[in-house]
Amino acid sequence: MRGRLISLFVIVILFFPSLCLSITPEEVLEIKPYYATDKVIAGSEFQIALGVNIKKGWHINSNKPSNEFAVPTKLDFKLPEGIKITAITFPEHEVMTLKSVGRVEIFSGRINIIIHALSDKTLKPGAYKIPAVLTYQACNDQVCLPPTRKTLNFTLNIASAGTEVRRLNKDIFSETQPSGEKTVKRSTGFSVTSGGDVSALIAQKGLLLTLLLIFLGGLALNLTPCVYPLIPITISYFGGMEHRGKGFVNALFYVLGISVMYSALGTAAALSGNMLGTQLTSPAVSIAIAAIMVILSLSMFGLYEIRVPSFLMRLTGGEARSGVAGSFVMGVTMGIVAAPCIGPFVLGLLTYVAAKGDPFTGFIMFFFLAMGLGLPYLILGTFSSKISSLPRSGEWMLGVRRIFGFILIIMAVYFLDPVLSKSTYNHLFSLALFVSGAWLILFDRSGLNARGFHIIKSIIAIAMIVVATWVFVSGRQTHTAEIQWRQYTETLVRDAQASSKPVVIDFFADWCIPCKELDTITFSDPSVVSYDGRVLFLKVDLTNDSSPFVQKIKRKYKIKGVPTVVFLGRDGREIESLRLIGFVGPEEFVKRLEKALGK
Repeated sequence: MRGRLISLFVIVILFFPSLCLSITPEEVLEIKPYYATDKVIAGSEFQIALGVNIKKGWHINSNKPSNEFAVPTKLDFKLPEGIKITAITFPEHEVMTLKSVGRVEIFSGRINIIIHALSDKTLKPGAYKIPAVLTYQACNDQVCLPPTRKTLNFTLNIASAGTEVRRLNKDIFSETQPSGEKTVKRSTGFSVTSGGDVSALIAQKGLLLTLLLIFLGGLALNLTPCVYPLIPITISYFGGMEHRGKGFVNALFYVLGISVMYSALGTAAALSGNMLGTQLTSPAVSIAIAAIMVILSLSMFGLYEIRVPSFLMRLTGGEARSGVAGSFVMGVTMGIVAAPCIGPFVLGLLTYVAAKGDPFTGFIMFFFLAMGLGLPYLILGTFSSKISSLPRSGEWMLGVRRIFGFILIIMAVYFLDPVLSKSTYNHLFSLALFVSGAWLILFDRSGLNARGFHIIKSIIAIAMIVVATWVFVSGRQTHTAEIQWRQYTETLVRDAQASSKPVVIDFFADWCIPCKELDTITFSDPSVVSYDGRVLFLKVDLTNDSSPFVQKIKRKYKIKGVPTVVFLGRDGREIESLRLIGFVGPEEFVKRLEKALGK
């Protein structure tokens, strides 16, 4: 109590001389609005900034001063309907020591306060006023002026979808400001795992450039494990069919089949507005695709050849045997096979087009995504049609088909991960790898006369055995420490808020492959586990999608699919920029934890 009285006395002593100064609090600083873009597309996120120029020799308090008697700098808004502030980022404060009050956190010179906001899709084009009030206390090394408020208006120009948007003030909005009321670092790229922020991407780069980035994102999807089976299937299908000089045309329609499948998915999302993302990785789909992998693998071992269904050949007058119809149907089928691993990426587009409600936008975005995904198979299909004409191809092509057959069996086990226990999956996956490698080394005699191929086959077989051993051993190891996850309750969230502790909420489902990757790789990493205690970790099981609790919590946190990880700040509100959809490694997850802690 005595210490507080002394501090209060010091503040009074500091204020008293200020009455005799010729400068007013309003004159200490100048404020000016800045905009990230010249227009904002309705339904998109956007950024604005308040530029503050503080008179030389003066400073204002930080937005979070440690001295309880210091007046914090605050920025408040009176928002029109349809506009929501999602975060406010203050710059990193300076620290100075005054003889009178000791350590103080301040802003001085020129600073920018970045505001992150969201416009509703129902907003009509036009200019909207956003009044802002800056509350601050100006001081110099000797005195402090009375707290005051300055007002100004931001003018937001709302435009309709498809309008070209020009970026402004890149020097301001490219700044990294690592601390403040809410530390936010927005991503304007397009991630394979998360799908990116499509609304912000269109607002900043325009629709055409966004479509190009989606195309490149689709191309990058070929690095995901669920897409690997398309390689042997494509080679086997096109290598065995009769092309009659139409290898490129058939490959083109194969890629178009993939594109139409995803375009239809995008259009359905736009028309229904329903969450389709989770259906891509449901247990039924996982089992069905595993069965397809096994069926296709048997064709690689020569039990039968992949052929277009007879009813389709009758409809096309027999042209489907070597024509575009069969290739198109095969492409549609392969698009379904690739779906589970690209679910998190597709989810970003699904969320956007469902909210947009524009079927054409949904179709065109998913068409570009699928064309990017299918481009390598256009080349692969064209090349595979020439394999049968290569000299001595029979000596090594039989071995290639068998290698691909074993890979398909291994991938079938991979797809069963969501429906098997962790122990059973590890044993079955390592067994599939070991048996495949051992068979290729001990029993397979294909390609013995092709020395180069024999060496490559041996390397692949040895790699399978090594990986099988690693999977088996790592599956038996137990971690010395792990995150103490707790089941989500509103009481736990309120208690964390009362104790100023950030909260991480992991929304998962038993049938979700990326969810298990997060558990196995990211959440078990010691660097992540070390945050347990400083951060409250909660889990929400969305396996039973129809339960009332699941429906309620999905609405509350706007969950569109799994895995989704939500970060709540010390104040109990979500830090939307940290929301995670899909898989990330431990290093990236630690960065998000650091931001949630305000570091």
